[in-house]
Amino acid sequence: MRVAMDGQIFAVQEHGGISRMFVELADQFVHDPDLGVSLEPFSMVTRNHYLLSESHLAEHLRVRPARWQHLTLARYLARPHRAMHADVVHSTFYLTRALRDFPGRPHVVTVHDMIPELFPDSRRRADRITDKRRYVDQAAHVICVSESTKADLLHVFGDVQAPISVIPHGVNPRFKPTDARVPGFPHDYLLYVGKRDGYKDAATLINALPHLRSEFPSLILVLVGGGPLTATEQRHIAKLGLSGRVMQRSISDTDMPAAYAGARAFVFPSRYEGFGLPAIEGMACGVPVILARSSSLPEVGGSAALYFSPGNQLELIEAAHKILSNSDTARAMGRAGRERAMGFTWKSSAIQVASVYRQAKNV
Repeated sequence: MRVAMDGQIFAVQEHGGISRMFVELADQFVHDPDLGVSLEPFSMVTRNHYLLSESHLAEHLRVRPARWQHLTLARYLARPHRAMHADVVHSTFYLTRALRDFPGRPHVVTVHDMIPELFPDSRRRADRITDKRRYVDQAAHVICVSESTKADLLHVFGDVQAPISVIPHGVNPRFKPTDARVPGFPHDYLLYVGKRDGYKDAATLINALPHLRSEFPSLILVLVGGGPLTATEQRHIAKLGLSGRVMQRSISDTDMPAAYAGARAFVFPSRYEGFGLPAIEGMACGVPVILARSSSLPEVGGSAALYFSPGNQLELIEAAHKILSNSDTARAMGRAGRERAMGFTWKSSAIQVASVYRQAKNV
């Protein structure tokens, strides 16, 4: 079965969870012929880090590095896209202009979250030239990455005519326990990963830190990614008496397993996630995980994580204290997390996606 992933997301994202997902799926299809999916080449330029870092995959899909990100999107939008031999098209994003591409082919669309619809203030520039609703309406099959996202899709868009399959993400095998340390990281730290503002709610974790440090004075909060601390964040941290106790670092993907594995706990206070890939990556690395009890996160963490009500600082402190004060609890959670993570593989995801392709082809 010949499938065309339409390449939109690789014209839009240099980094990001959506493009990571499609690279992981493409890698499975290219390397495992038993899945029965032959991918059409993208034949495009891109700045996407994940795709370009997989040289074999980039060569197979005929992808070349672009010099400037804005020209990548412009070039993608400027030319029509056809896949004369494709049986199915998988839409990788929701660009309005791309609705005209690949006429006459059944389309599969993945809904990763409903963040732009539920949190309008979070909309990115790319969201202004998208039309998720029309993609869903025209799809032969819709994939949601969690039951929570499926529920949100139906809540926001109402009745969806196409079949909907829930197919969770996997976790890359490189996320596993390791004794390696990230250079420059402290020895006693809590870990947070990703953007910090808005619904991501890193503020709840930062505000909890003074209460934890009163009992664990060597504890430092490490914020990975999300950009340097803003002036407002720095002033707030200083007001809390945490200067020098909260550090932001941007590290390579290859260092992420060590960042997780070296932490006392990984804390993810987000009020909304479509899936929550950092949670399962942390579990795979054997770190105790503390999650907000919101959206998809309980689906991901199951009974292997500790939870607190979104925004509830006191509950977060209580959960962190259980881990920091009891090494047996921390070790037990690490073991439970690793076992939980084994149930999330990209091979399993690819098998389920391939099944969706076959259903869409036969519509």
